[in-house]
Amino acid sequence: MKRKSRKEMKFFKKITALPYLLVFLALLMPLANVSCSAKSDSKPIAQATFYQIAEGVDLDATVKEPALSQMRRMVRENPKTLERFKTQMPNYPKMESVRHLYGILAAIFLAAAFSWFVPLASTVMGLLSMVSLWSLLMKLSHLGDMLGIPLLRIEAGVGLYCASFLILIGTAMNVATMVRPAVIARRLRKKRKGRRRIA
Repeated sequence: MKRKSRKEMKFFKKITALPYLLVFLALLMPLANVSCSAKSDSKPIAQATFYQIAEGVDLDATVKEPALSQMRRMVRENPKTLERFKTQMPNYPKMESVRHLYGILAAIFLAAAFSWFVPLASTVMGLLSMVSLWSLLMKLSHLGDMLGIPLLRIEAGVGLYCASFLILIGTAMNVATMVRPAVIARRLRKKRKGRRRIA
């Protein structure tokens, strides 16, 4: 029974890394959706993945019509709008690349690697990664406010929700890995006490 339990535990530890590794795929989906708050049922006018944000989003390629034409008209007709855009995005219409975001990917990879050896460290790295992803969304929302377009709304995309869900699954598996040995030891102690009483 002990050997079987150890084998099961080793297998469980190995698959604990899987949710963290799947986060890399989840981040291929839109991390943030940009829409117009004037309409509650409005479709996103732009969507960006984690990797696009890290490399620098090209607004001309990302923003959908008719929002793209309206944005270009605003810039063309009002020089102050262009100045405001340039203040936030010097290379407008392309946003600045944010290469340090790859540090979040490194933390997710470490969370996957640590899950095999140090579940507690894996849990900490995973949760820090999730907090960093949501902080990124908040920074994007702040950037939208700074652009001075009141109807612009930036919300979490399906990629952010999927990544967070996978990290929470990995966290739960890590917690189970840490708690299970204590539960097994407690059961063994109860069995031994029961045998002593019978004897």
